[in-house]
Parts: sequence; C-alpha cells; structure tokens
Amino acid sequence: MEEEQSRVIPSFVSHCICCAARLRFASPPDPPETVWPPRVGLARRLTPAAHMMASSADQMGAVMVECLTRVPAILLVAWQAGTLFQRYRLPRISGYLITGVLSGQHVLGLLTSVATDRLAVLDNLCLAVIGVAAGSELLLSELRKNPKPALVMTGCITAFTWFFVFAAFVVVGNQVGFLSKLSANHVYAVASLAATLGVARSPASAIAVLREMEGRGPFCSLVMSVTVVKDVLVVVMFAINLEMVALSGLDFTGGGSGGGGGSLEERVTSGGDGASVHGSSPDAAGVHGSNPGDASTLLTLVAFLHPILSVAVSFAVGIASGLLMGQLLKPATRPALGRVLRPTWVLMFAAALFAGTRTLGLEPLLVCVVAGAVAANRQHSTGDAEREVLAAVIHAVMPGINLVFFTLAGTALHLSSVFNSAYIAAIIVATRLVALYCAAWVGCDLIGSPVEHKAVAWMGYVTQAGVALGLARTAVQRFPVWGQDFSDLMVAVIVCNQLVGPPLFRAAIIAVGENYAAGEKGAR
Repeated sequence: MEEEQSRVIPSFVSHCICCAARLRFASPPDPPETVWPPRVGLARRLTPAAHMMASSADQMGAVMVECLTRVPAILLVAWQAGTLFQRYRLPRISGYLITGVLSGQHVLGLLTSVATDRLAVLDNLCLAVIGVAAGSELLLSELRKNPKPALVMTGCITAFTWFFVFAAFVVVGNQVGFLSKLSANHVYAVASLAATLGVARSPASAIAVLREMEGRGPFCSLVMSVTVVKDVLVVVMFAINLEMVALSGLDFTGGGSGGGGGSLEERVTSGGDGASVHGSSPDAAGVHGSNPGDASTLLTLVAFLHPILSVAVSFAVGIASGLLMGQLLKPATRPALGRVLRPTWVLMFAAALFAGTRTLGLEPLLVCVVAGAVAANRQHSTGDAEREVLAAVIHAVMPGINLVFFTLAGTALHLSSVFNSAYIAAIIVATRLVALYCAAWVGCDLIGSPVEHKAVAWMGYVTQAGVALGLARTAVQRFPVWGQDFSDLMVAVIVCNQLVGPPLFRAAIIAVGENYAAGEKGAR
C-alpha cells in the first residue's frame, strides 16, 4: 500500500506541473467575435485605431473648450488686477504676471500644460507686435539732432551692464539649478545671454512715466533716446548671442561640454539627424579627401560667420518688410474704415512676418524690430502721416497685447525654479544697479552733463518689460531643454526691475526739475 502511494503522489505532482506549464505557455484563445445588434451605432463598431483617433479628437476638443472658456475669464481677472496695481502706482504688467502665475498649472491649475502649449500662437503674435512697437520708437530725425550724448551713454551703459552682469553670473552660475552639474563653458554661455538681457530697457514704461510726470527737458530727452537705441541694439546682440550658443554644441542634458552637438566643424558638417555631409555629398567627400586641413578651416570659418549672416539676412528681410508695412499705413480714402481695418492688417502682417521668418531659421524678433523702425522712418510725402497712423495703431493694440503676453508668460512660469533661484535673481538685480550707476556717472562725465544729473542719471535706465521678456521667451523656443529654466530666472529679474524702475525714474525727474505735472509741482 505504501509503495502504491509513493508511486501515485509523484505522478500526480508531475501531472500538475505539466498542466500548469501548458497553461502558462499556451497561446490565449481567440476572443469571441462580437456580434453587434443592428441598432448599435457606428461609434461602438470603431476599430482600435479609430478609437485612438476619436480619443485624440475628444482631447483636442476639450483643450479648445478650455481655451475658449477659461482664457477669457483669466484675462478679465488679469485686467482687473492690473487696474488695481495701477491704482497703487505699481506697473499693470505685474498684476498680469501674478494673475497668470496663480492661474497656471503650478498653483490653481486653471490652465493645463497642453492648453498653455496650444496658446503659443498668441505668444508669437504678441512678440511680433512688441518687436514692431519697439522699432517704431526709434525716430532717426530726433536722433540726428544731437547723436553724440545718446550714443556715448548707450555705449557706456551697454558695456558696463554686460560685463558686470556676466561676471556676477559666472560667480554664482553653478548655484543655478540646471547648471549645477555642468561645466564652466555652459555657465559662460548662459551668462552671456543673461548679460545681454541685462542691457535691455523698456521704452513703453519710460513713455508712461514721462506722460504721467509731464517730463520735459534735456535729461528726459536723453533717457528716451538712449532707451530706444539700446533696445534696438540689445535685440541685435541677443540674436547674435543665440546663434553663438546654438553653434557651440554644448550639451545641457548632463552629457558634458562636448556632447549634443560637438565642435563647430561637426555642427556644420552634420545634418539635423546626425548624418555627416561627408557621406551624403560626393563633392564634400572629395574636398575633404584631397585637403582635409583647408576644408576644416573653411567649415570653421563658415560656423563663425553663420551668426553674422543670420543677423544680416534678418536685417535685409526686416527692411523689405518695413517698406511693405508702409504701404499698409498709407492714408485711406475712407478714414473711418481705415481706423477699423488698419490694426487688423498690422496684426496679421506682424504675425505672418514672425511665423515666416522663424520657419526660415532667421531671427523673427529682430526682423519685426527692423520692420517697425523702417516703417516709422520712411522719408517721402506721406511719411509723417504713416508714422502717425503706425503710432495710433500701436497705441490701440498694445494694451491688449500686454495683457495677453504677460498673463500667458505668468501661466508658463515655474514657481519652483523661481524660488530656488530667488537669491541669484537678487544678486543679478543688485549687480545691474551698480553697473548702471557706474555707467551713468562715466557717461555724464564724457558728455558734460550737469553735476546734478550724475547722481540720478542711472535711475532712468532700470525698468525692464516687454522687450526683455520677449527675448527671454525666444530663448525658450530656441533651447527647449533648458530655455524655460533660464526664462524663469530672468523673469524674476525683470519683475524686480519693473517694480523698482518706475519709482526711481519718477524720483530722478523730480530731482533734476523736469516734471511739469500739476500734482508734482510742489515736490520740485
């Protein structure tokens, strides 16, 4: 009996193991074919691929509903917040930014990241109009009257600000989150961009303070001229800077200074998919095979000239676009209809210009700035009328553009990055103020300004706003890996300068005695 049990138990165990193995490795049975009742709709008979397409369509529809319902409400709240800030003599755009931050995905989550990405077309439209508006402020007829003071002061402020901010960023750059584990070359590249943004000034904010204070006189005229010239200059500098950083081949994903692009020669001889020109072009292969040293020198030269060529072509396109924009600004046979249609024409033209030049690989913000400058300085029989029309159009659309642009910029802001880099932003702001003080003192000495101007001249160049933030946003589009972190840091700097700049400018105007507003006369 015991012998039979000893034979039965092992055979039973082995049988269970075999059955389990068959169940484990056997292919699953085919699912029974679904027989749909005749009244079942077509939507339930869709294939899996069609279901995915339907799901994607539903998601896009949900995003569209979110954009069409929540965005107008957020913009309405932002407008009210800006009005409240203005009542307490604070910049309206600060209210827009704070409303955007609260509405973004990092606080209240009223706008999802998908919806924010879908609104990029509005962001580009705002950047285009901001560029045209900045260029239109440059009036060569005013600058020609006395160019030396404006050019000397512009040179001093640009040089001092760039080198001071660059040095400060190099010192603290390793403390920035996305640069903490990268090499010194990465810090130098980002420091150059931050230093260039430090040069930027806000013409719109300067004009607002001058109108509020009714500022008139040599000090106010000099500040306005330097502000306009400097903003055009900073757009050119930033465009070249972006190209140089892009060509450096630095890898910001943590792979070291040589990854993600390699040397300048490798960047030029490689396509976007990494395929080398040597293997794809027989002519190139022959050149490198015959004299690799000459070919390497040529490719390196082309790499260094690429930023200059890109800016030069952008200038040429901007000039042609400005001439074309001037045709849209000619006096209309029906003035009432022209007042309604011209803002729409300018908006559509600026948006198409920005999108087209960006697709061609040019510098879209620079193109728009040059186009605005050319349109505002056309010298012919109707030039003055066109200039007035352009100024009226920009005056009409800029409040809405600022509302949309700064609110959307706030929704994209990463609060964690701002908080982690708050002390770095404070260091950059303080360094910039010191640089402006030194630059203004030296500049006033060189141009022979009155003694009372030397101590307060720096206060007129602190404020930053649309152009600086627009340039920071272009860095996000150009460098998706680290551009947003860089933009978050620079937004913190720009907001600080925007908050302290207008009160300082008001104090400077009062100190030099060029305020003629009724409410301020007693303070003179």
